[in-house]
Amino acid sequence: MAYYNSSIPTTGGPNDPQPPQLSPEQWAHAYRQFQYQLNPQLPTPPPPPHLPLPGPVIDPALQPSQDTSTDQRLDALEREVELLRAEKRTNPETPAGPSKKRRKKQQKPSLYILRHSTGLSKEQNRVRGQLMKKVKTEGMRLTGRTTEPDSEADDESDSPTTRTPHPVMSYNFAATVEDPINVKIFNRIADLIWTEQHDPKSATFSLAHADVLFTREDLVEFAKTNFRSWKTKWRGKNDPEVAQRQAKAAQKDRQDLRKKELKANRIKAVPEYKKKFKHDPICVLETDWMSDEISGPDTDDEDTKADHRRRLVKAARLGPLQQNDDVWEVVRPGFQSLEMSQTKDDLDKIVKEQRDNKPKRVRGRVTRISFGNTHDRLPAGTIYPFMLSQSWYDEHIEGNEELENEMKMYTKDPKGFGDS
Repeated sequence: MAYYNSSIPTTGGPNDPQPPQLSPEQWAHAYRQFQYQLNPQLPTPPPPPHLPLPGPVIDPALQPSQDTSTDQRLDALEREVELLRAEKRTNPETPAGPSKKRRKKQQKPSLYILRHSTGLSKEQNRVRGQLMKKVKTEGMRLTGRTTEPDSEADDESDSPTTRTPHPVMSYNFAATVEDPINVKIFNRIADLIWTEQHDPKSATFSLAHADVLFTREDLVEFAKTNFRSWKTKWRGKNDPEVAQRQAKAAQKDRQDLRKKELKANRIKAVPEYKKKFKHDPICVLETDWMSDEISGPDTDDEDTKADHRRRLVKAARLGPLQQNDDVWEVVRPGFQSLEMSQTKDDLDKIVKEQRDNKPKRVRGRVTRISFGNTHDRLPAGTIYPFMLSQSWYDEHIEGNEELENEMKMYTKDPKGFGDS
């Protein structure tokens, strides 16, 4: 009879499972057990060391691969995360995880303090004006431009002759403010003014308020503003089309200014007019309804301009010493009626009386002459019936549906005018 000891691995046939892999200590214990079974007189061997439990025997060809590399584990984690995200999107009841509190970005301090005058205090505007003058003066000096009078210069440090001479630099007016040549000049100007004025303790400091802050970038922007202004003048001298547009714009600005001044003078005469005529003439005092006051015709023909000037001087009866006085032709709106024209004339008489009673001011004399010319522009805004010249309307508006729709008129006249 053969004896079988479970602690001694046996060999079997080709289909038997592989014996467990034993350590040297386990082999030594199995050998002592074998000797004890042959000779029971020997001392009892100690308990056997722990043996691994035999696992199920699977054909190696059928056993799955146990590759647990890092890449595979990461892939599995990523798939699991994607599944959780998909579940959260499709199921609104899925509890949300802890949210991260966003940190507020710290706002960077502004590069500019005095760049724009809006919102500045009186002291800041004062310093802003001083810095702009200094930047302009320095820019003129560096670029060799003609010195312009500065009635509000605060000290002699604004004078170009007080600085150490530098080579004259030239702006590139054909380019923008981003041109490297222009940027170099801007920075040069800003550096000079910044060095002189940013430290109130400096001997060169001359600003009105030492506690008003500004930045170097403010100075650069002031220099750019001067550049743009000088570039506009440069284009007017070098581009005929630009020069023509600028001339027309300047003429319109002068006309608008004269209209505003005329309206302001007539408004001063309103109280006296109301005492005299017992009604309020304020309804005729719209800026766009004031007469045009032109010094010459809108033409490039120099002979036509000279002839117009001679006619104005003759009509104004200027003497030999008054030949250079200003004489303007009054061109009234064609739409206005005789009643509207008479109301303005009555106001002008009061204005003249008020002016004659005041001390004479030292200023150039302006004489206004009317040749009876009118312009045919449509009245801006809404007019009253008494203001409209029926003959002008019949000639220029009636029958033209577009112009008829563009004209706007109240249904009733104000008190004291028309049929009221």
